[in-house]
Amino acid sequence: MRLLIVTLLVVVALALVGGAVLAVFNQWNVFAALGLDIDPGYVMLSYESLTLETSFWMFLILTAVALFAVYFVLRTLLVIIGSDRRFNEWRQRRRSVRARRQTTRGLLALAQGQWRRAERNLTSSAKDADQPLINYLAAARAAYEQGKNEATDEWLKAASQSTKGSDLAVGITQVQLLQSRNQNEQALAVLLKLREDHPRHPYLLKLLVKTLQDLSDWVALNELLPTLRKATKIPADELKKLEEKVALQLLDRARHAHGGRDLVKTFDGLSRDVRNTHTVLSCYVGLLLETEQEEKAEEALRSGLKSVWHDDLVETFGRLKGADAGKQLLFAEQQLQERPNDPVLLLTLGRLALRQNDIEKAREYLQTGLRIKGLPGLHAEMGKVMLAEGDETLACEHFQLALGH
Repeated sequence: MRLLIVTLLVVVALALVGGAVLAVFNQWNVFAALGLDIDPGYVMLSYESLTLETSFWMFLILTAVALFAVYFVLRTLLVIIGSDRRFNEWRQRRRSVRARRQTTRGLLALAQGQWRRAERNLTSSAKDADQPLINYLAAARAAYEQGKNEATDEWLKAASQSTKGSDLAVGITQVQLLQSRNQNEQALAVLLKLREDHPRHPYLLKLLVKTLQDLSDWVALNELLPTLRKATKIPADELKKLEEKVALQLLDRARHAHGGRDLVKTFDGLSRDVRNTHTVLSCYVGLLLETEQEEKAEEALRSGLKSVWHDDLVETFGRLKGADAGKQLLFAEQQLQERPNDPVLLLTLGRLALRQNDIEKAREYLQTGLRIKGLPGLHAEMGKVMLAEGDETLACEHFQLALGH
């Protein structure tokens, strides 16, 4: 386009100069002096009652002037239009700079707890801000802190409309605001709705876990655990602690419902990894004993000790009276094959043997244990064996040693 205009101007300029030169030469009779007879020509333009008559050379000059005038007018319009565009760009840049400045002031006010000032600066600059989503989310926080629930909803809605695909960010912000005021029921409703579209979003799951814990909804948390196990971004130790906490809460709940009759069912409903932890198994056995279910406690330990071995669990196993004392002793003796130098296990074996009135076997286990370590329990049980054998003096010595520890 620019090349076409330049070409047209060159042609017009040449025609203008050429026509002017020819007209001057003809007026000065230059062509006549040279013996040339050049006719100036004749041009007539007529429109209705108007008539224009002139020479051909003057017509060329007038045409060139007219074309130049048209070009000048067009050029002036283009300059004006271009200047307006540049002015708009300058104005837009100025508004952007001002919006960034106001956004910064708003965020600083938000960090300092100046909620009203933060809301005013953030919302007034949102339309011209580079990232209006940030402005509206921060403004929603400022409005929420002022107790302006309607304004909070308005800014959250504006945030969602300002940026495509921001529903998750807006929803998470809303949940955080609700949690900060302990409005956990409302937060849970928002989380469940968000989870429909983002079932395994790590941070969403983290917020859901916190909300369910705050609501003490351990059943829902237990149902969520399989999903959490697949969420690889959750640290293993953190997940293990959560699983144990959920299990303990469910067991405690079962303990206080129906006289503890649902304890076994609740424990069996836990995952194997959770059941085979010292904390959970110990709690389960303790609750069974509280509810006078000693035989079931013995069964639980006999099964659990195959996977989780701990001194206090082994000692507790020796104190329990199972349905079959012989079977209980046999299980403990089988464990001795793998742990021949375990003093706590030898103490347990001594107690079980003594309960069956097998004094000789009890003395053997207890003496072996004492050679390894002089545990108070070993001395106490050995005192009972000495009494059973009629040696009161040696029995007193062992009882004193037990008390001395």
